Amino acid sequence: MNGYYRLTRGVHAQFGLRPPDPDGAARTALAEGADARHFEGPGYNACNVLDVVHPLWLSAHYSDKTRSHGEAWTRRHLAKILDRWHDGEGFAFAPDHPGEAGTPSLQGTEMWLATIWLMADYLGMSEAVGYRPRGIHRPEPAIDRAAQSSPRGFKGASRA
Repeated sequence: MNGYYRLTRGVHAQFGLRPPDPDGAARTALAEGADARHFEGPGYNACNVLDVVHPLWLSAHYSDKTRSHGEAWTRRHLAKILDRWHDGEGFAFAPDHPGEAGTPSLQGTEMWLATIWLMADYLGMSEAVGYRPRGIHRPEPAIDRAAQSSPRGFKGASRA
C-alpha cells in the first residue's frame, strides 16, 4: 500500500486530480487493513495506518461505495491510537514495538498527528481535533485542479 499512498499523495492529491479506480483503491486498502501483521503488535505503526486511511480518505471524495467499512476500520484505529499519547513526549512511531520505535519521538508524533487528522476528517470530525496538518501532510492540493476532475469538488477539506 505504501506505493499507492506515495503515488496518489505525490501526484493525485497534490494536484487535486482524481485517482485511478477510487473504489478499487479503497477495497485494497481495507484488505491491507485486515492484515494483523501490520496493525497489531510490533508491526502497528503510523505509516501502516496512514497507508490505509489516506486511500480511504482520498477515495471518499469520489465514491461512497466502501464508506461504511472504511468508517468502521477508521473508528477502531482512531480509538486505538488516541490513548497512546505521552504527555510532554508525544507519540511513539510504533507504539507496541519493544525497541526504539516504541519510544515517543518527533517522527512518531508528526506522523500520528497527520494520520489522526486524516482519520478524523474521513469521519467528518476534523474540526474537533483542533489543528490541521501543514507541509507535506497538508490535505489541500498544491495546485487546485479539482474543479475540473472531481464531481464532489475535492479540495482536501472536511466533508462535514
